[in-house]
Amino acid sequence: MDEKAKKPRMQTFHADDMILKEGEVSGSMFKILSGSVAVFNRYGEKDEHLIGIYSKGRCFGELNVFSDLPCIYTAVAYNDVLVMRVTGDSLEEFIATNARNVIDIMQNMAHTVRMMQKNIEFLIDDFSQKEDEEQKKKDEIRSKIMQYTNPMNYPLANLIHTNVRV
Repeated sequence: MDEKAKKPRMQTFHADDMILKEGEVSGSMFKILSGSVAVFNRYGEKDEHLIGIYSKGRCFGELNVFSDLPCIYTAVAYNDVLVMRVTGDSLEEFIATNARNVIDIMQNMAHTVRMMQKNIEFLIDDFSQKEDEEQKKKDEIRSKIMQYTNPMNYPLANLIHTNVRV
């Protein structure tokens, strides 16, 4: 393997440049050396969600180095940003040059897990609320049907009930 491929490399992005795209396989993670990066779910869509704005020292995209799965978010340069790009091939060198990088990766992974757990809780709450609203609507409709078919409330309903033989 080429020795150059084993070393992390510096890369510059300008404001609004896309660094990672949700749903695409990247194989790279990044450590911010200067500037800031905005991280989104559903970037550019109607229901876009800003996860956060990461600054100097923060790692992102680390799951890409440890799996061949698509990115779970989109990362966009918030302003001019200098990053260190790390691939699976350069990960060992990245860790060997500064043990603090391991802690940064682990902290970001823990943060990502916490954010995902919180989002799952919000989704469960939202579904529960929608189910409660749907049940309330069903109960209201059932109540109205019972009200309109109750012979005590409507004399015509009484005629229908007495003349209908089952």
